Amino acid sequence: MQQKSINLGAGLAFLLQPFAAQAEGLFAAIAFSPSSGQVGSAWNFDTDILAETEAYLQCAREDCDTAVIFNQCGVIAVGDGYGMGYAQDLSSAVAIDLALQSCAQFTTNCQISAAFCNEGY
Repeated sequence: MQQKSINLGAGLAFLLQPFAAQAEGLFAAIAFSPSSGQVGSAWNFDTDILAETEAYLQCAREDCDTAVIFNQCGVIAVGDGYGMGYAQDLSSAVAIDLALQSCAQFTTNCQISAAFCNEGY
């Protein structure tokens, strides 16, 4: 199984990967640094611990912590002062809307920093 990871800074364009068939047993994670807004992402891993570890490594900041671990589609939105919100859902579009709503509860000018789905979603 091919593993993928990506390192995105806050405010960068997002990545979506829709797939028709649903995959089971794959894990993804997003890590976040509250001091810098840096985001690390990992998807299509066989365990949640592997996905979480890779996301942390991709985030590459001492204060990075796991924002969300998921099996389907996940999104993180970051706004002013590095306030953030995240969401997961079967649908990437729904996850995006939910992450933006979550972020708006804490800050303003929220933008998607990372959005992706595990293989099969």
